[in-house]
Amino acid sequence: MIIEKLKAEDISDLLELYDELIPFEMSLEKSIENYKEIIENENYLLAVAKEDKKIIGSMLGICCKCLTLSFLVIEDVIVKADLRGKGIGKELMSALDEFAKAKGCAYAILVSSDFRKGAHKFYENLGFIDSVRGFRKIY
Repeated sequence: MIIEKLKAEDISDLLELYDELIPFEMSLEKSIENYKEIIENENYLLAVAKEDKKIIGSMLGICCKCLTLSFLVIEDVIVKADLRGKGIGKELMSALDEFAKAKGCAYAILVSSDFRKGAHKFYENLGFIDSVRGFRKIY
């Protein structure tokens, strides 16, 4: 398995994996447009895990800066359903930890849908604590 930054030619494959995670309509054209912005911004890390050149997982990390410190926002963490529990997610999250430390982030935050109990256990095993209440507003 390798972990690498997402390449433009892999966007459509990643969108297929996102079908397991994201309940919103996804456009290839809009995704390509967003990708072009993301790769230009050094505060973003959009990476994929690959095995035999096939995407088996992904994550997005964004280093946010405020006046007092920097912190990491984690989004779109996904591993193919039939490959969960094999360490892929842990490797992806480790790459995010390295990115956050290199950017000087003080902490990381993420939200996870309430029904994703398996994901919650995974995050807790990585050291995340359920100490905040998250809210989401959909536009």
